[in-house]
Amino acid sequence: MAVGDQSVCFANRGIVTIAGVNGTPATFSFAVVKDVELTVSADHVPLYGWGSIVRVAVAKHQQKVQVKVGSMKFNPYIAGASPAWYGFITAPSAGSTGSLTNEDTNTVKLFNIVARFTFEDGQVLQGTIYNVYFPNLPLRASEGQWMKLDMSGEGAYVLWSNM
Repeated sequence: MAVGDQSVCFANRGIVTIAGVNGTPATFSFAVVKDVELTVSADHVPLYGWGSIVRVAVAKHQQKVQVKVGSMKFNPYIAGASPAWYGFITAPSAGSTGSLTNEDTNTVKLFNIVARFTFEDGQVLQGTIYNVYFPNLPLRASEGQWMKLDMSGEGAYVLWSNM
């Protein structure tokens, strides 16, 4: 369904994948994505000239991309091909299977995240967020509900493409 000449996007048609920078861990698709939020922001500084109170320009710096992904029905098993990617948050130098042990290191594992959103007329908008780090590993469990993995991280930049 399109509105005028513009396609519309309904939030039930999308997929989010995550992979370690340099291929470790390998690409993983979230089982059931419940929430996705991408926020590109930068600090802005207004610039003024001599003899005028009117702003003449605006400069920006310190760009970042806030990434939030909520997932349910995921497999918490760490060994093998399961979603070992989140084990790299607490053990960034772990082998290809990841680990939930805690390493005594200041190394930070970086990830690339791809979010694909399918519009009602079949068009696809894809955003790739590069060099994302996750400062924490929160798991939420509520009585009578699926466990939820709510991940919040910060990336360096995002590239958008229409497919």
